Amino acid sequence: MRRLALGAAFVGVAVLGARLIMARLHARMLAACTHLFEGMPEDFPPRRMLAGIEEIRESTARALVLLEEREQAVKGTEVRAGSSTGQAAARDVSKATERLASVGAGISEHDVAPDA
Repeated sequence: MRRLALGAAFVGVAVLGARLIMARLHARMLAACTHLFEGMPEDFPPRRMLAGIEEIRESTARALVLLEEREQAVKGTEVRAGSSTGQAAARDVSKATERLASVGAGISEHDVAPDA
């Protein structure tokens, strides 16, 4: 029974030690990879891929903001459809559509025109 308790304690200490060593080793390896990656030229394929991912994120964020503006303009059109400012709201929708097209987001025509 005493050997079992000592064995369990030894295994527990070994596991804790391994976790500590692995955490330090992981941080060291990550720093080495980062340093190596920064030393590569700008046209290095993984760097280009990461730059493309960042561009996609920025484009997506801009498109989402513009979509929200478009939705607000469409809601304004629905509210002001009978008023004289309905044409101004329709222009807001077309401006939002143009901005979306400028960032590469496409909108089908049936989404732009409200259903009759």
